[in-house]
Amino acid sequence: MSLQAQKYFKQSENQWAQADSMYWLGNIYYKQQRYKEASEMFSEAQQLFQQIENELGVAECLKRLGDMYQMQDKYDEAIGIISDAQKQFETFGNQLRAAECLQSLGQLYRMQREYDEATEMILKAHKQYEEIGHKQGVADCLSNLGYIYLDQSQYDEAVENFSHAERQYQSIGRIVDVAWSNSMIWLGEIYYKQNRDKEASEMISEAQQLFQQIENELGVAEFLQLQMLADIYRMQGRYDEAVRMISDAQKQFETFGDQLRAAECLRSLGHPYRMQEKYDEATEMTVKAQKQYEEIGYKQGVADCLRNLGDIYENQAQYVEAIDMFSMAQSQYQSIGRIVDAAWSYEYLGSTHRPQGQYGKAKEAFTEALELFKGFPGEKYYIGWTLLEFGHLFFDMEEFAEARRKYEQARDVFDSHGQLQKEVDECSEALAKLDEAEPTASISI
Repeated sequence: MSLQAQKYFKQSENQWAQADSMYWLGNIYYKQQRYKEASEMFSEAQQLFQQIENELGVAECLKRLGDMYQMQDKYDEAIGIISDAQKQFETFGNQLRAAECLQSLGQLYRMQREYDEATEMILKAHKQYEEIGHKQGVADCLSNLGYIYLDQSQYDEAVENFSHAERQYQSIGRIVDVAWSNSMIWLGEIYYKQNRDKEASEMISEAQQLFQQIENELGVAEFLQLQMLADIYRMQGRYDEAVRMISDAQKQFETFGDQLRAAECLRSLGHPYRMQEKYDEATEMTVKAQKQYEEIGYKQGVADCLRNLGDIYENQAQYVEAIDMFSMAQSQYQSIGRIVDAAWSYEYLGSTHRPQGQYGKAKEAFTEALELFKGFPGEKYYIGWTLLEFGHLFFDMEEFAEARRKYEQARDVFDSHGQLQKEVDECSEALAKLDEAEPTASISI
C-alpha cells in the first residue's frame, strides 16, 4: 500500500471507513511480516474505533495486536490482549470469534508449557465450536489437544485426539485436507515412537497417498504439504528426498515473500544434512535460517537455530563451539520466557561438558536445569532425561552412591508418566551396569 493511500485514509472524514481501511492495511502488513507497520495500523484503527464507539472493531484490532505480540514472542502481552478481545466478542454474542480467541489462548499457553491452562482454553473453544456447529473449529481443537498431549509425551491421549481430528477432517471434505493430513503425520510419528512400526507405516502411506491426490491444487498450501511430506521422508530415513522436498518448498516461500516459512524450511534442511553427516551443508542452512529469523525479529527461531548449531558442532566433537551455541541458546530462550527450552539447553550443556571431563561445569549445568524444571513438574520426559544424564556424570566420576540416586530418581519420574517404558528400561540398564561397576571399584580400593 502506497504512502499516498495511507495519507488518504488518515484525511478521510468518514472515521469508520478510515478505521476499517487502516485495519485492513494492517492485515496486509501482517501477511508481509512487516510487523512494526502492522502494529501501528492496528493501534491507530483501534483508537478510531474507540472514538466512534465501535466496540466490535476494537475487539478485532485487539485480536490482531495479540497475534502481533505472539509473533514477537511476547506471550504474556499477547495473552492479556487476546483475553480482552475474547471478552468483548462474548459481550457482543460473536461466539465464533470468541472461540477463535480461546483457541489462540490455548496455543499461547502451550508455547509457555502451561499445559493445564492450554487444555482448559482449548476445551472451552471446542465446546463453543460444537454449540455453533463449526466442524473445522472442533477438528482444529482436537488437533491442538493432540499437540498438547504430544508435548508431554502422553502418547495414548495424543493418538486419541489426533485420530478424532482425522475423522472430523475427513467428514468435512477436501477444504481441510491440509490439516487432516497433518494429523495423520503426527499419528505416524507417535506410532514410530511407540515402536508400533506396522501402524506407523500404514498411517504414513495414507498421508502420502493424500498428498498425491491434492498435488497442485492448493497454491501456497501445497508447499506446506511439501514440508510435511519431507517430514515423512525424514522419518523413513529417505534424507535425499527430504532435502529435495524442503528445498522446493523453501524456494516457493521465498517467491511468495513468506520469510518466516522460508526460514523454517532452511532450518529444517539442517536436520537431514546433519543426519547424513554433511555438516558443512547443515551449518550453512542453519546459519541462513538464523539470519532470516533475525531480520524478521523472530527470537525463538534464532534460539532454535543456535541450539541446532550446537548439535552440529557436538556431533563433530567440536565441544568448545557447541558449548558457545548452547549457552547463547539458553540465554535467548530465558530472555523470551521459554523456560523449559532454557532448562533443556542447560541439559545440553551438561552433556557436552561431560565427555571433556569438565565435571564441575557439567554438574553446575545439570543442577541449573533441574532448578528451572521445578516450575514445570509436568515435564517428566525432560526431567527424567536430565536426571539420567546427571547419573551418567556421577558414574564417570565414580561417585556411585549419587549415581544410583539419580538413576533411581530418573526411573521413578519416567515410571510416573505412565507411557515412557522405554526410558524406564534404560534407567534399569544403567542401574544394572552400576551394580557391576561397584564391586569392581571396591576390589580396586
